[in-house]
Amino acid sequence: MLTEEEMHRKLRSSQKERRYFHTMGVVKEAVRLAPKFGVEIEKAKIAALLHDCAKNFEQERFFEIAAEYGVTLDEYAQREPALVHAFLGAAVAYRDYGVTDKEILDAIYYHTTARANMTNLEKLVYIADMIEPGRTMPQAEELRRMVEENLDDALIYAIDCSIKHVIKKGRLIHPDSIHARNYLVERRDELRDDK
Repeated sequence: MLTEEEMHRKLRSSQKERRYFHTMGVVKEAVRLAPKFGVEIEKAKIAALLHDCAKNFEQERFFEIAAEYGVTLDEYAQREPALVHAFLGAAVAYRDYGVTDKEILDAIYYHTTARANMTNLEKLVYIADMIEPGRTMPQAEELRRMVEENLDDALIYAIDCSIKHVIKKGRLIHPDSIHARNYLVERRDELRDDK
């Protein structure tokens, strides 16, 4: 695996300044939240640092690059190019940055769609991507407040915001997002019933 310094250098040379600034904000939030939710700081840092490592590839070439990296895209990703960078990003992190930790790769892979039964690392990267300091929408402020109280409730809210955004744009919702939300809501309801 590349050293952290080498990763930063590689990202700086491949990402636009705005994207790199966003990435650093995600790292800051993931590292801040990691101890609170029992996540290893180094894993949080690497996953957050590389979550958008494939974002600045030309969208017109996403499918070609995914094929070059051996990434199989489901029917939703084939129709929604905005999803491809996450799936491709996990392959880029593995091949170009030398990341072999499956938990880190999964956090990168699911940072746009989420999925049922996410690890805390996956949850942190998903949420950190939405609450980094550069995010100024009102939902980000509410999410910042919520994550301090309950990670899963914050994640439900984050997924709701993401789904509403996709609906507003008239785009397809990836089934992983729906499964993630349903899993979390069912789990929350079970915990309430047990009290």
